[in-house]
Amino acid sequence: MDNNCVFCDRTKLGERLIAENNGWYVAATLGQIIGGYALVIPKAHISCLGALTSYRPGSETEAMLNITGEVCRALSLEYQHSTSATPYPVTVFEHGIVGQTIRHAHLHLLPTVIDLTPRIRADFPESEFEELRYAAHLQELYSKRPKPYLFWTVPSGKSMVCWNPPAPPQYLRLIMAELLGYPERGDWRNMEPELDKQLRQETVDRLKPFFA
Repeated sequence: MDNNCVFCDRTKLGERLIAENNGWYVAATLGQIIGGYALVIPKAHISCLGALTSYRPGSETEAMLNITGEVCRALSLEYQHSTSATPYPVTVFEHGIVGQTIRHAHLHLLPTVIDLTPRIRADFPESEFEELRYAAHLQELYSKRPKPYLFWTVPSGKSMVCWNPPAPPQYLRLIMAELLGYPERGDWRNMEPELDKQLRQETVDRLKPFFA
């Protein structure tokens, strides 16, 4: 635990908190690009989700996959009216140390399907890209070479990682907002406060019943 970290202090999540279990929080993010924008946050103070323990029954990675699946299902049902589990109509991404504004791991989930890959490849042509073959592949790769990375899902349901890109702060947020047609919402610090508050509350109200 880091006393100076906003994600280490449950009280700082306040009314944004949607759900929690022994190891994880689910919260509406500050800077709602679109309604339903949620975060999955480990209670343990770790730098990125790649640093979780490798997959095994009862592991941190298994717990993360389980709660992320629950949030994806809730977003699919509530925002996309989809009952299909594979793939969920949700885009997931993480700034794995690169571009973080809060130095505590957190996974972004939005109820929309966007392929970020072409933009990321164009922006970082010198970086190494890798398709993840299974759910815990990121943790296995990171344990062997703990380098900064960007992680995201693609419309097929598969996941991608870009190793050691020179990405600016909030990079994935910024390009997601641009691709969704809301470039002014990319930087969470600059979003219009009343609109953000309205969308955050709506996100909490619509998702919380799935975790009651």
